[in-house]
Amino acid sequence: MYKVVVSDLDGTLLNGAHQISARTRDTLHRLVQQGVKFVMATGRHYVDVRHIRDTLGLDIDLITSNGAVVHDPSNRLVFNQTIADETARELVTLARDPAIHLNVYYGEEWLVEEEMPWLLQFHSESGFTYRKVEFATHPMDKINKVFYIGDHQKLLTIEQQLKARYQDSLNITFSLPDCLEVMHGEVNKGSAVRAVLAKNGLALEQAIAFGDGMNDFEMLSMVGHGVVMGNAHDRLLQALPDHQRTLTSDEDGVAHYLERCFAL
Repeated sequence: MYKVVVSDLDGTLLNGAHQISARTRDTLHRLVQQGVKFVMATGRHYVDVRHIRDTLGLDIDLITSNGAVVHDPSNRLVFNQTIADETARELVTLARDPAIHLNVYYGEEWLVEEEMPWLLQFHSESGFTYRKVEFATHPMDKINKVFYIGDHQKLLTIEQQLKARYQDSLNITFSLPDCLEVMHGEVNKGSAVRAVLAKNGLALEQAIAFGDGMNDFEMLSMVGHGVVMGNAHDRLLQALPDHQRTLTSDEDGVAHYLERCFAL
């Protein structure tokens, strides 16, 4: 039996309303009561996810910014990997297409250059919001993640440009078809999960993980049992064709799978 469950948030643990359903909440509490460790691993910012964890009411480790930042259950920062200043400066000057929306996770903040009120729906529960700045004059010393939001085809072009220029020095991945995310090359959810488990005397083989996007690829590939959501993106389905699947996030796919796996 697995001793650890790791879950992505958007498109996985959270439903289409960006909330944890009552069924999923109850299932997770019963899981933890059985002595199984639960970990959240997401591309979201720590400040945002901390509220989700507090609302859930469980003392759990948080892997955020796709593994660039890790906090323990007492909110102590245990890992923080930033992008080099010069590289970060290049990244924020790359996408000048007005149809591509640039976002930066800088320390405790979410920074943008233009108002994007439609994007705040993803953070309605926590109230986490962005601050508008001028990237040309803003410091680039503590950026954990740069992400571009826009048309998928245009993002594919940016992805190709970035991979050609930076190769393995950056981790460049899609969390959603319209969201391309960039972190330090050594950052991914799988490596972060391995570090969190090692801190607790556990191995990757003892973990089961759930995800729906390419930013979950390493995590799902490295754990003992990776489960792909029914609403997963095509690229992930093609990359992991032999992995087991569960229902969609709107159908409480994580809860459904856990209830069967752990006889909850």
